[in-house]
Amino acid sequence: MDAISKHTYLESGYPGVVLGAVQTRRGLFLVDAPFREEDQQDWRLALARLNAGRERLLVMLDPHIDRTLGVRGMEAEVLGQENSVPILCSRPTAFRSQELDAGSDWEPFSLPANLRWAIPEMTYSDTLKIYWDDLPIVLEHHPGSHVAGTWLKVVEDSVVFVGDTVVTHQPPFLGYGDLDAWLADLDLLLSEPYKGFKIVTGRNAVVRARSIEMMRNFLEKTRNKVEAFAAHPGEVGDLLSEVPGLLRGLSFNKGLTQRYHNRLAWGLEQYYKRHYLHIEEEHKGEN
Repeated sequence: MDAISKHTYLESGYPGVVLGAVQTRRGLFLVDAPFREEDQQDWRLALARLNAGRERLLVMLDPHIDRTLGVRGMEAEVLGQENSVPILCSRPTAFRSQELDAGSDWEPFSLPANLRWAIPEMTYSDTLKIYWDDLPIVLEHHPGSHVAGTWLKVVEDSVVFVGDTVVTHQPPFLGYGDLDAWLADLDLLLSEPYKGFKIVTGRNAVVRARSIEMMRNFLEKTRNKVEAFAAHPGEVGDLLSEVPGLLRGLSFNKGLTQRYHNRLAWGLEQYYKRHYLHIEEEHKGEN
């Protein structure tokens, strides 16, 4: 666990998403959860060593499987954006990774066949400020990368957790996103209000403006290809033929080529079905 500011800590050593903890006198705000049981235990022990109150509130930055598999194991109250509730309630309790094949980080691991998903006890719609002491924690709904996406701001520390709004050295998760809103979110991160902020991403920890700009370029290229296909639609497989070309524009571990191909293909297909064919496929995976 690394301290990145006076009150804010990060953990990036577990498979899955980058975790966060914000220290207050009343307790800890937790950002997301590790998906393996042994990592949940280790993370809880690390958090117990922090000088904070006894309360624990886990903020779910979105309901992607990578960040929600382990939420119950963190033994904390859960808060998420209101759109996360129907997604989690409709998710099956039994699944196997080979049935999803959506390029998520949890898929190569052996996990329990049956799961009880943690439904947030508390939700918000657009914005929420929480005061556990003089340090305000601000939650904002940003639906670019996910319809239930949340940004968490530690105002006093100039830190913002943005989840999957920005990813580097891998393709983004497109299935529950909105490319127009996503590009607007990236423009906001590059604007004056976020000058001087540490921008913490859900896959790569702290990133700089150059990474945000590269992400923006990739999404703009992707949007252009989707719009061109939608103007003269054919079989969805024709759209997926763009995946190798999109991947060539990214720098990533080539040993993960198949996983990232699956991620981008699944995400493109789901994005096109949701935004152009208005088809929802809640039970076939989350990206």
